[in-house]
Amino acid sequence: MDPHPSVVATKLLARKKFIDTGEQFNMIATSWIQSLIHDWIDHLEDTQQVELRAPHEIASACPLKSFKFFKTKRISTGEPDMKFGFLNTRTPWWNGSVIYGNNEEGMRRVRAFKEGKLRIGGDGLLEHDEKWIPISGDVRNCWAGFSLLQALFVREHNAVCDMLKEHYPDLDDEKLYRYARLVTSAVIAKIHTIDWTVELLKTDTLLAGMRVNWYGLLGKRFKDLFGHICGPVLSGLVGLRKPNDHGVPYSLTEEFSSVYKMHSLLPDKVILRDITNSTNPNYECPPVSQEVPMTEMTGKEGERRMSKVGMEQMLVSMGHQASGAVTLWNYPSWMRNLIPHDINGEEVPDPVDMAALEIYRDRERGVARYNEFRRNLLMIPISKWEDLTDDCEAIEALSEVYGEDVEKLDLLVGLQAEKKIKGFAISETAFFIFLLISVTPCYAHAAVD
Repeated sequence: MDPHPSVVATKLLARKKFIDTGEQFNMIATSWIQSLIHDWIDHLEDTQQVELRAPHEIASACPLKSFKFFKTKRISTGEPDMKFGFLNTRTPWWNGSVIYGNNEEGMRRVRAFKEGKLRIGGDGLLEHDEKWIPISGDVRNCWAGFSLLQALFVREHNAVCDMLKEHYPDLDDEKLYRYARLVTSAVIAKIHTIDWTVELLKTDTLLAGMRVNWYGLLGKRFKDLFGHICGPVLSGLVGLRKPNDHGVPYSLTEEFSSVYKMHSLLPDKVILRDITNSTNPNYECPPVSQEVPMTEMTGKEGERRMSKVGMEQMLVSMGHQASGAVTLWNYPSWMRNLIPHDINGEEVPDPVDMAALEIYRDRERGVARYNEFRRNLLMIPISKWEDLTDDCEAIEALSEVYGEDVEKLDLLVGLQAEKKIKGFAISETAFFIFLLISVTPCYAHAAVD
């Protein structure tokens, strides 16, 4: 608790003014990574609640003077060098659980049980139950942009079912569902690897590297023509025919969970565009028709608003709106007094300060602080704040919160303060984790492609 999470959140994370990413990253990309995180990671919670109280000296600057939440449940591993770990309530990596569900009950709920298809509304958006909770694979802590992508990929799944049915008319409902899920999951993995990631880390080297990661060194054209002609020794040329998980099937590290804390990407409002004249060839940027606070785009209220806006207008609007930058003083203020949802999509009584909670979670789960984190990656640690950033205001604030003890620097703060490589929307330290965790699963899914 040193320094207090609420102090860190208030003095180093809380948004002063919205800082955007310009033309590099838009709100579709932001919603994309949220949907992927909801496919991969959610910690099992304990039954014991914790209360976090803001210290008196900063209490007036905190939207919540105190808030309660459930501890992360620790699980004994029985290993002497790792005494405890944490269970994931979602099925990690690219199996599309964000639209298909994480258990039998959830999977049955979203299926139409007709020609392999999933349930979708007549307007092309998700169906809802009588409480206006979406019928989808994941309904916890969602907003309109997130459910929009869920609906988009439900429609993709159903389109694949139509294609399969046309070419293989003898396939029954169950086989159509399973094959369409494989195809759709592979499409999601492919988009993330060679489209989303290369925008987040916008360099020619990364673009080439991620395409090699997916298609192999010989490239897409060779792979399309000849397929997997090489054995395991030369698998880097065209990818593996079968996945190789090195004996650890689809597990994610706490470090991976930590570097994906990117709520700064979210803005304060969604800017809706007027698309009534979108057929005009000179109509490059539709005019603004309405600005909606993010608080009105979350939960059930967001779902009702989405049903009025529609998929086309929402997609165009999100495509023209820049996301927030992953940097200091850009954490959404509305998320510091956030009403969370349970796994059924129902609101939880106690609001939370997400900025303070994220600092607490890393410490609670035993994630190393910034300097030790870099040492564990064989990266050079900082010895003074000037090693981290050239920003004089940031250096002054870091000194105020942490004193001169750079070893206390929290990982999330360090990642946001770190000087960035040109073209990178995230820090180099976070990139190391992306690279280490992501490469093998990409090869595994390349076999599906």
